[in-house]
Amino acid sequence: MTQLDPTRLDINRITDGIRGGKYDRRQMNAILGAFGISTVMVPLASSAQDEVPAQSCGGSDTPLTFTWSGYDEVHFHQQYIDKYGCASNFAFWGDEEEAFAKMRAGFSPDVMAPCTYKLRQWYDAGLLGNIDTSLLSNWDDILPSLKNVDDSIIDGKRIFVPMDWGQTSVTFRTDLAPEYVDEENHSWGILWDPKYAGRLSMIDSLIDGVAVAGIYARLENPYDLSDPADMETVANLLREQLPLLRYYSNSMTDVENSLASGELVAAATWNSSIVALSNQGLPVAFMKPKEGAMTWVCGLSRSTMNDDQGDEMILKAHEVIDSYLSPEAGAFEIVSYGYGHANVKAYESVSEQELAERGLSKNPDELLSTGIFQIAMTPEDQIQIMFEDVKAGL
Repeated sequence: MTQLDPTRLDINRITDGIRGGKYDRRQMNAILGAFGISTVMVPLASSAQDEVPAQSCGGSDTPLTFTWSGYDEVHFHQQYIDKYGCASNFAFWGDEEEAFAKMRAGFSPDVMAPCTYKLRQWYDAGLLGNIDTSLLSNWDDILPSLKNVDDSIIDGKRIFVPMDWGQTSVTFRTDLAPEYVDEENHSWGILWDPKYAGRLSMIDSLIDGVAVAGIYARLENPYDLSDPADMETVANLLREQLPLLRYYSNSMTDVENSLASGELVAAATWNSSIVALSNQGLPVAFMKPKEGAMTWVCGLSRSTMNDDQGDEMILKAHEVIDSYLSPEAGAFEIVSYGYGHANVKAYESVSEQELAERGLSKNPDELLSTGIFQIAMTPEDQIQIMFEDVKAGL
């Protein structure tokens, strides 16, 4: 399959927008109707087990948390709920670019949940306020290797605390690609293997799409393509890969369904996908590529917009952040979402078997030390243009 299906890509983006709260029901029906799709065909629920949204307190004296869909789950907020009887208010984004544009246009949350590769952009735009770790009861239990991850502190100000982490790697069907089963054969190269043309997928983003090619090329810094030679190396690899792909996607649900059906043999995914697919009893594995997996770290930031609301609201914003950092929240996220958590105590209440099934262990630094930590892509504007040109077949 040499051409990507633009209709499929549009549906993926719309589906993720629905799950992220981007569209209301009327807009959703209108958009999907244009594609000839009924709403019952769109999976609205998270894949997490036993997920129960927290009841927000409502009212102007309650902080507003702006985050990914699913992070309103009650277990993340139990510490805050124990004190106030209800959770913060919530708003959701479909992706961080949407969130950035909305805040630049005047939307005013109190707490946000960016990943590290967006921190510098958001800080330079004046969106991120100081965090006082003395107000966080769980701060001392945060993994030392994550406390000062890149751009957590800018201009001497702490503007980010880590909450969760995971890896971007390759999930593949071991029954359909048996030659890659042995760990010594794990490689990003499976996503360039012509044997599986039309049965491969990549994530449609700079950080998880373009950077993979840089890692596969063994660039010294796969996130920095300032050198024109490095830019051309990555562009050529992406061009070589394009006709082998079934599709680009940023919907893990879609990718997991395609892997489950055998439509895909291998795909770039986050480590939550291996949990979802293994729970179905499917023969899948999550690679430890010899070139290195990508490690992402996401967490919590406080908005500068919060500073004008007085000491009580600033304190409450810190309490929302602290609740996400609790060991109870962490244990839930590990078991239900398959991600690592920043609180070292979270691992104590998760069994060795459950951790192993998620590619984790009681000592999370074992995995953290092997990953290539994600940072902002440079020069982002030029890389974006190159990536769009490649996807357009140029």
